[in-house]
Amino acid sequence: MILRILVYFLMILALHGCGGRPAVLPTPPVGIPLQDVCGRYHVNWQWDGVTQVVMMEYRGNISRALVGSSTVLIGQRPIILSSPLRREHSTIYVPEDFEAKVLAPFGVPIKGLSPVESSSRVHVIVIDAGHGGKDRGTMDPSKEMDEKVIVLDIAKRLRVLLEGAGIKVVMTRSTDDFISLPERTVIAARERADLFVSVHVNSNRDHAVNGLLVYYLEALGKRDTSEAQRIENEHILLKGLSAIDSSTLQAIVTDMMDTLKSSRSQKLAKLIIREAHETPGVKVRGDGIRNCHFFVVRNTLIPAVLVETGFLTNRQDHNKLISPLYRQTMAEIIARGVLDYANE
Repeated sequence: MILRILVYFLMILALHGCGGRPAVLPTPPVGIPLQDVCGRYHVNWQWDGVTQVVMMEYRGNISRALVGSSTVLIGQRPIILSSPLRREHSTIYVPEDFEAKVLAPFGVPIKGLSPVESSSRVHVIVIDAGHGGKDRGTMDPSKEMDEKVIVLDIAKRLRVLLEGAGIKVVMTRSTDDFISLPERTVIAARERADLFVSVHVNSNRDHAVNGLLVYYLEALGKRDTSEAQRIENEHILLKGLSAIDSSTLQAIVTDMMDTLKSSRSQKLAKLIIREAHETPGVKVRGDGIRNCHFFVVRNTLIPAVLVETGFLTNRQDHNKLISPLYRQTMAEIIARGVLDYANE
């Protein structure tokens, strides 16, 4: 154990720089007590007074830092803070960007989200992490992280945020499994969900194309309303509504749902894009909203959007998407858009 700690100590020193004359660091601000930060987010932590190594753990994620250093290791990935950790007496202080740079990649919901109101129109949401299993989605040209891995991570972070705000979340997949497109829509019908959000990563032959996009279905055509999967989902959804006991009433209800789906899906898309515009470092492509005819969007009976979080084929988007901090940012943008929609 001592040897392992010394190895991490040496790694941090190597990253921080230890050649020649020791650098004279400016005195950092006192910052935030680590005990307060970790207590607020239920992060387990311990400090070794001999090695000065701080170890933190949250949901199986491990990070290590060295008092006096501005480098934090999340697994083997170095994160550079704005100033070093500092100890005064028996209290360790961290800089202001510690929460965003260290805790956000852990999946800790760092930004305050307004809890869903009792009068909210959203009680259950289905989060659909695209692809999975044998379906890798967009493959990473650098072979670091394919689409199926990126979107599952974003979906899990989104679940933490929305559950923390009081919304019940149903995941179409929470592991690296292949789930067919029809089954994804069946889950939404079976759970009587109020919203369906599908998370994806985009690609384009033109590697200069980048930016976030949100897709929704503007209108259903006659072929869409008679699609076998949609009819099956209607039967699943309406099966438990005993008051609807005639085909005429069922047709009226589904027609009303179709009209509501289009307008509400567009509203949700606009709110997510609004949040993206207000988030520094996030690029939105054009106006950010596109009409689509994707299977999971057209065959769900509820307001539904598909969020393309960036283009893995673009170097700038790629470097963002493989960053845990940026994936947390994507989850927070979607969560704030959903809660804006829910509480209107």
